[in-house]
Amino acid sequence: MRTINHQLINQPFFVPKWKIKHLFLGTFNPEGGDPVRYFYGRNKNFTWKILDEVFPNEFMNYGLKLREDFFERLIANGVACMDMISSIEIADEKVHLVTGKGYSDSVIINNQVKRIYNTDAINTVIRANPNLKVYSTWGTGSTLATWRRELSLVRARIISLKSPSPVARVPLGTDKYSYVRNDWWSKILGEYH
Repeated sequence: MRTINHQLINQPFFVPKWKIKHLFLGTFNPEGGDPVRYFYGRNKNFTWKILDEVFPNEFMNYGLKLREDFFERLIANGVACMDMISSIEIADEKVHLVTGKGYSDSVIINNQVKRIYNTDAINTVIRANPNLKVYSTWGTGSTLATWRRELSLVRARIISLKSPSPVARVPLGTDKYSYVRNDWWSKILGEYH
């Protein structure tokens, strides 16, 4: 068995210390995976592009990459991200399933790995930020009892957002980006645009 830590675990922002109004919970960014500057950092999803519209022109440079002053803008907007999993233990012969160029979250949300959760740190952040809104894009796909049990320990109501993943399903004939953006806009700001 091999332990694979979250690739951002030693960064000072792994457990955010600033005043937060909006906390986005993800799953896991493995060390040895595509390097990211911050959570939701893989370019294949719409996360930061959508948040750039929700918090107008705050996080991206022309919709292409995170701004140089990205962290200052996170703090100014009271936005932070955390992942539910801080590390995993996986059989040596399966390490390639969670490292390298891209992987599916389903590999870590199944019985192929042992998950070490970040729930205590998430709850510490929630307690330190009254009236915090907590969001996730997990949907209801996981039937894994241990995952659901761990989520039940999070001391806030988790607002479910439509997944920004390119492989996520939307109603037939619907523009995926607009559909996801409108869902996020209504749940984060309470209105459609």
